[in-house]
Amino acid sequence: MEITLMRRTTVALFGTMLGTSLMIAAKMGTAKPGGEDIFAAADAGVGTESSAEPLPTPQDGATSAPAPTSAPGQPQPTAATTTAAARPTTPPTTRPPATGYKDGTFAGPGVTQKYGTIKVTIVVSGGRITSVTATYPTGGETGSINANAIPKLRQSTLNAQSASISTVSGATYTSNAFKSSLQGALTAAKA
Repeated sequence: MEITLMRRTTVALFGTMLGTSLMIAAKMGTAKPGGEDIFAAADAGVGTESSAEPLPTPQDGATSAPAPTSAPGQPQPTAATTTAAARPTTPPTTRPPATGYKDGTFAGPGVTQKYGTIKVTIVVSGGRITSVTATYPTGGETGSINANAIPKLRQSTLNAQSASISTVSGATYTSNAFKSSLQGALTAAKA
């Protein structure tokens, strides 16, 4: 009986340690390149307008690392050593291609969910979503959930330039209604 109890305790302890390790690893893996956190910026009110720029990515196998140099007679560093640590230090000066939306202001339908109705309106300029606004319930606990979730959803929309955005934890109804209304606005904005 003591051996069975000891085995169960060992398994429980091991499971707890493994679960804790996985949760810590998952949390550490959510940071954006360069240490930026788009949700922290949205909560602080930074970058919620048209100033959102996507992070640069290498295209066609190119890297942003400078050409390796070495002293005469020294071996050249390999591509693996030069590209692994290379990170762009400034955002690109050109914008990515337009998303195919026509310019103007487009309102999505009001989407009623369990705790109220949410209606999203977008402004498109130069084929890109430059502004996202939403009307939503503001009273009680629902209001505080919405006040936390809507800025995150707005910033995610500006970054993604589509309705393919993540649900905000703790605000599933709000997120789903926001995405449905946003999709309606994007459909109206299609060229």
